[in-house]
Amino acid sequence: MHSIALYNNKGGVGKSTLTFFMADFLASVRVAGRPLRVLVMDLDAQGSSSTALLGEELARQARAEARTIGHLAMQLAQGRQPDLRPFLLLRPSSLRGHPPLPAVTVLLPERESIFNFDANPLHTLTLFARTLKPLLLPHFDIVLLDLPGNLDERHLLAVNALVMSDSLVIPMEPTRLALHALPETLRMIRYAQEHGQGCPVCLGILLNRTDKRSRQFRLHAPAIVRLLQEVQIPCFNNYLPNAPELANATDDTLAFTSLKDRYGSYYPHVKKVVSELFDRWQTRMPA
Repeated sequence: MHSIALYNNKGGVGKSTLTFFMADFLASVRVAGRPLRVLVMDLDAQGSSSTALLGEELARQARAEARTIGHLAMQLAQGRQPDLRPFLLLRPSSLRGHPPLPAVTVLLPERESIFNFDANPLHTLTLFARTLKPLLLPHFDIVLLDLPGNLDERHLLAVNALVMSDSLVIPMEPTRLALHALPETLRMIRYAQEHGQGCPVCLGILLNRTDKRSRQFRLHAPAIVRLLQEVQIPCFNNYLPNAPELANATDDTLAFTSLKDRYGSYYPHVKKVVSELFDRWQTRMPA
């Protein structure tokens, strides 16, 4: 099992959307004759990626029944050995008359339980690494962790997820505001690495909503390159374009017959990005 966090301390850079895209495509990959078993851990209280995967009704029901990542974390912190099955929510397979969607499992967030966990200073930053990760290991090949922005040391649940991660991807837009936010992102990554025995390892920065012909890109791409060279973080060769149509792909009220139908003319862009991610995390897997 390999766990990958999608994290940038700046909000609105597309972490949840990219988590959805990666889950969608990775779950359709076959390795050793079977599909990859993909889990999405949504640590953002807004629950954007998990709601897009599960649909609003299933997400609301699970929250009402306390089947969320926050409630699971509280049980782990109390030293209990919880049954994971009620918390692992499977994306509905398809709408009637449509081919089945790639199977994706979700751990859903809920705001109050996250706040309650964060409010207890006795909760350690290695709780997930010590207790949750071994429980997930037999059941999944890859875990995608959708982390919130504006993260700091007080957000114990989300930092636990960052410490638990083997590697991470930093989604980023090529703008001045995104460049200003990057140092704080790198600081929190170093903070997590201090508690995670060197992990997570950064797989690279993934440019999102990018138009290489734009004035913003031409102005700020050189500064981004210089900063990445200084901190020795690679940049993905592929990127996602600035395409409002891609937002339709995460709309849980729309029915799609295939990944190509879902992503339309941008299917090749998303496929190239996820393929590069797959290649990068494969190189991090133990021999």
